[in-house]
Amino acid sequence: MKIKFYLFQLILSLVCILPLGTKAQTYANAQTNGVTGLCILCGVLNPGNAVNTNYNDYSSFAITAGLLGVTVQQTLIFPAASTTGCDSLVISIGSGSTLLSANLFRGVTVQTFNGNTANNDALIVDSSILRLLQGNTRAEVLLHPRQTFDRVKITLSSSLLGLLDDFRVYYAYYHNGTPAAPVYRVPQGQVCGAQLLPVLNHQPGNDYQVKAKYTAADGAVMKDTAWTVKNKDSIAVPGVVAFMGATVNVVVRAVNPFTGCTSDSVKQVYHLGGSGGLPSVDADSLTICKGGYAVLHAFSQQSADMVVRWYDAPVGGKWLGAGNYFLVIPDTTTTYYAAGAFTCEYPQRRPVKVIVQTMPDPVFSVPQEMVCDTQVISIQNHRPGYGYKIRVLHSGFLGPVADSTWYLVNDNHIVIPPRIAYSQLEVEVYVQAIANGCLSDTVHQVFLQGGFAGPVTPDRDSAGICQGDTITLHAVDPRSDYSAVRWYDAPSGGHLLFTGRYYTVRPAATTTYYVTAGFDCDYPQRKPVKVTVTACGAQPSAFITPPSGKVATWQLFPNPTRGEVTINNKEDLSGALLILFDLQGREVKRTRLNNHTFRIHGADGWYHVKVISRSGAVYQSSILLQQ
Repeated sequence: MKIKFYLFQLILSLVCILPLGTKAQTYANAQTNGVTGLCILCGVLNPGNAVNTNYNDYSSFAITAGLLGVTVQQTLIFPAASTTGCDSLVISIGSGSTLLSANLFRGVTVQTFNGNTANNDALIVDSSILRLLQGNTRAEVLLHPRQTFDRVKITLSSSLLGLLDDFRVYYAYYHNGTPAAPVYRVPQGQVCGAQLLPVLNHQPGNDYQVKAKYTAADGAVMKDTAWTVKNKDSIAVPGVVAFMGATVNVVVRAVNPFTGCTSDSVKQVYHLGGSGGLPSVDADSLTICKGGYAVLHAFSQQSADMVVRWYDAPVGGKWLGAGNYFLVIPDTTTTYYAAGAFTCEYPQRRPVKVIVQTMPDPVFSVPQEMVCDTQVISIQNHRPGYGYKIRVLHSGFLGPVADSTWYLVNDNHIVIPPRIAYSQLEVEVYVQAIANGCLSDTVHQVFLQGGFAGPVTPDRDSAGICQGDTITLHAVDPRSDYSAVRWYDAPSGGHLLFTGRYYTVRPAATTTYYVTAGFDCDYPQRKPVKVTVTACGAQPSAFITPPSGKVATWQLFPNPTRGEVTINNKEDLSGALLILFDLQGREVKRTRLNNHTFRIHGADGWYHVKVISRSGAVYQSSILLQQ
């Protein structure tokens, strides 16, 4: 039973892949039939239907169950004999029963003949050689005769008829089991690696026995191998690595896995190109600075003609370039892979690692509020030996006004002096660390510098007054009416005494005042104005006529005035004594004149003005102050 089951499995595999009507099938085209034993109503009905071209016609076996020694047989005859041991036989049978099963056919026997000579291979139809079809309403008997045959005899026994009703025979054919010699294609010219050879006349179910022999350019056999390809329409032939190339001799023959029969062998040849070898390199790794470059070098020690190709992966990946020398500028540590090639590429690649050293970015802070003075900015993560590239860009509302670059050597203090400008400036600071030939990324920060006015112009550099007198100092910024004039008691630092163009002082002793102007920031240079105080002795009362008795009037303008007054007099009044009285006769101001102008400070109203020149002449008048 095990042999029958194995035989059935082979037959079933063949039938599954060999559809009806293929050119390799030979159908029975003649028949004989008869009855053995005594049975008047027994026989084969419509026997010719089993040998015509209508696959749905059938012959029917008429037999009475229970009769002893009675059989009905039909012999289906083929137009030509089969091939010894390589052909398979298929008999299509059925029944009038609604559903078929293998047990129904235990009274049916099949046997092959070569002419009138029996091959002694009679088999009772059972599950080992039966295949149910079409929803169990038809079936096929599958045989693999080991001897040549040209006919098959189907016998139905009455004694074993059982429940089989209206046994039918539809047709019989045998299938040529010797496969055709394979027709396959090999590549032309030189190729690389494994090759897929298409089989142009592949028949489903056929296998292929393949042998491949690889011969190097010097005649040495590199590889000789064999394998079987199962039911595929192409043959995968592996490649070999050959420095100067190899010839591949391929031998293929087709195999019918059911019969075991083979075709003639077919031999073809193709050529694998040379693949060079694994390249050598100057170094497996090298170190560069971030932003720098490296030149990688790979070469063949066997041949100067080998081409070096560079990739970003050990297998596959992206092709980056070719050549023994390869320039790279990686941002981070990267491994490159060198492959050698002639016509073909060597399957392994040599790695070269480029280590990228990064410098820590400089850490510093800038003022968060607007500044006026020189700024000293410290780099907080400074290390000994580090240097820095510094760039400072000053920009106003019309664009850049200054752009300067310098380097610090082993110092972490960035000194940024103020830049004199009327408007505010945006100060951009760019810092890049430098050490051991490497550069960090550039760190950029911004702060604001306030606007400066220009240098001021005072009316005089010095003046003299009598002790107890007052004097009004005056200074302007000739380039702007909007700058603030500021008076200090020191050339730098010190105390702010007064803000304004006119500054009235009454120093007890000789004093130097310092004046500058500014917007957000003071102009850094202050101009000195020295007031010399002299003890002039007792002064006459304001309304006492001097000894000369000479009193004159003169014109003051503008009158009324907002505060500044000019004396319309041609006499030199430098050093003259000015005394100012209110309407109650109270002295409100006493000072020495520097020229023909003076200034009134006080409440609006009328004031009496008296001037005593150095010659003793007395001038007086009245003026109205309306501020």
